[in-house]
Amino acid sequence: MAHTHKTGAVRFGIQARVLALAVLFTLLTAGIILITSTLSLSSQLRRSVIQSAEYTLQTSAAILRRNIREVNDLSRWCRVDSTVRTAMLSSISNGTLTNTVYPLISNKFSSMHTAPYIQRFLLYGSNARLIMLGTAASQSVLLGRDNIDRLPGVAGESPVSQWEQIMPDPLLQPRITLEGIPVSSTMTSSDRSHTAWVYLSVSPTLITDALRGFTLEEGAWLCWIMGGQLYRVEGDDLLCLGSADQLPEPEADVEDTLGRDTLLYSATLDGVACSVVACPLGLHQLYLAEVIPNDRMAHPLSLLGGPALVSLLLVLVMGLGMSALLHRTVAAPIVALQRQMEKVGRGDFSVNPAIEWNHELGDVGRGINELSRGVSSLMEKRIEDEQQRLALEYQMLQSQISPHFIYNTLNSIKWMATIQHAPGVAEMVTALSRLLKSVSKGTQKLVPLEEEFALLEDYFTIQRYRYGGTISLDAPDLEQAYRNYLIPRFTLQPLAENAIFHGIEPKGSVGRLWVTIRRDQPSGTLLISMADDGIGMEEEQVKRLLAGAGQDGGEAGPFRHVGLWSVHRLLQLSFGPGYGLTVRSAPGQGTAVTLRLPEQPQG
Repeated sequence: MAHTHKTGAVRFGIQARVLALAVLFTLLTAGIILITSTLSLSSQLRRSVIQSAEYTLQTSAAILRRNIREVNDLSRWCRVDSTVRTAMLSSISNGTLTNTVYPLISNKFSSMHTAPYIQRFLLYGSNARLIMLGTAASQSVLLGRDNIDRLPGVAGESPVSQWEQIMPDPLLQPRITLEGIPVSSTMTSSDRSHTAWVYLSVSPTLITDALRGFTLEEGAWLCWIMGGQLYRVEGDDLLCLGSADQLPEPEADVEDTLGRDTLLYSATLDGVACSVVACPLGLHQLYLAEVIPNDRMAHPLSLLGGPALVSLLLVLVMGLGMSALLHRTVAAPIVALQRQMEKVGRGDFSVNPAIEWNHELGDVGRGINELSRGVSSLMEKRIEDEQQRLALEYQMLQSQISPHFIYNTLNSIKWMATIQHAPGVAEMVTALSRLLKSVSKGTQKLVPLEEEFALLEDYFTIQRYRYGGTISLDAPDLEQAYRNYLIPRFTLQPLAENAIFHGIEPKGSVGRLWVTIRRDQPSGTLLISMADDGIGMEEEQVKRLLAGAGQDGGEAGPFRHVGLWSVHRLLQLSFGPGYGLTVRSAPGQGTAVTLRLPEQPQG
């Protein structure tokens, strides 16, 4: 409900404010809850999807780790078994190779459950001894020194290959293609005169068969990381996607994963923003990863649109209901009280029992009615002599006004200004009240320096508001050792008045005063300086300032008719001819007045 002031400004009543605040509060609450819930649910959903994928990856990685270790163990066994080493590294030709080593190796090979995935198992010594097993052994060309070095890490200068790449088998017969993962190692005789090589070509199905039962998130796909390359798992194939360098740095301090070694990437693969969960096998820098498109993780959130809208509408309805309840319990009684007070303001002191409700606002209503009764009774008793009493009271106030009444009145003005949010008025009235109280204290000649500084601050507060804040005063905080020095009352105020009226005001712009205090060590006296950035004075005018009474041309201050000469004489009369004022000034450079006080702290 809107009301209009006499000035024409429109203000909104409590009812409208309560309704607006209730609706706004409801909408903000609903919005915050919706946003917070969505963000929390999105985070929980992402964490759930990542941890589910990670758990499945760890299970499959354990199977792959076991298979790869078995292949590695076969290669290591060939290098450490004494019978195999002797046969492959010996330069003496005997029947051990045929009668003992081949059956030993064949039995070892056939006992492995990963044997079907080993396409080529080859032992080759520098003494030209060769043993070959595996699914592709029967499809090989005739092996010899001229073609054995086609295998990576065997006989040639190429380094040993350990689970680093997928490559075609170079020893197959023409028109036969077969890809495998080369795993090669070497063994050397103790005198380093003979070398033998162990070479295995492992089918990629060793990896893909272990992942056949892998449960993927919708739209996700598996990725195999080997030798710094990314491979996409597609049925029985590992399709190379390029270098693993296209993955950014893994996320740091990730709390969404179950294991500390699991890596989590936020990447863009094939133009799709996705999250990559990579589980290490702990062997040869091999990783099994699941690539999950981000839109698949956010998809369930889209299903929340309908329920979220319904929830928002329900919260809004609840807010409107709350606002109606608040209007009934708060706004309506306040409007009734407001109307009753308007009647009292118009001079209608009739009692209204309808505003005496059984709650706190009813207590206010009963107070208004009691006030109306009291005012009506008082008016009935004194209506006849009201005019005479008012006239007499006015005369008494005119003739018997006292400082105590002035202080109380100024304090009332200060509190009214505070209530009405006018801090400047309150500050100015407070300063004036303290000044008047200081004036009325009596005939005390000397006061502590702390009290004189307080009076200076009050005087400057009034002048600052008078000049609209265009003047400023920099006064230091008094040290404890200086606070009880004695000084004649109203010594600093005339100095500030002279600086403002004759230095800063004629300048016509912003002005500033500085007050500094220091102790003159040789004489032990206290020096107080007040400087301004006003128009300054000629040297001749400075000389006339302290020449005699009335020579400074200063106008009367609001408290005492004193000029610089009067202050100078007052200091000399109080402390002796060695004390008083000194003045330094120059045109356009401001004026500095220094007064000297004896070292006589108050006891």
